[in-house]
Amino acid sequence: MPDFNAFSVRPSKIHGRGVFADAPIRKGARIVEYKGQKIDHAEGRRRDRFYNSIGYTLLIKLETHFIDGLIGGNESIYINHSTTPNAEAVEQRGRVFIEALRDISAGEEITYDYGYDPAEMARKAKWKPR
Repeated sequence: MPDFNAFSVRPSKIHGRGVFADAPIRKGARIVEYKGQKIDHAEGRRRDRFYNSIGYTLLIKLETHFIDGLIGGNESIYINHSTTPNAEAVEQRGRVFIEALRDISAGEEITYDYGYDPAEMARKAKWKPR
């Protein structure tokens, strides 16, 4: 697997499962590439409506396409959202990498800001799985 730093997926207090550092990660380090199927914007908007209806965020929107992490993705789909993240999503030549914004301690959950607007965050907070 071409991941750049050691991490594992475990139960999260934030939401379901999360990604946790298995060893310290230095500020600026690439943690993982957000992988998935590349789709055009029309298909991305269609899937986004469906994923939102079931309470999931699996798409990353880029200028030329979306990346659907559910199809052909990796563990990066379990990185949870935070408004005070310790990592960020960085686009480079049509690919997305998750990079550390600060030093991350071993055992710490890795998070990044999904870029939600406040109304979207309020709607997602009300969603409850059945």
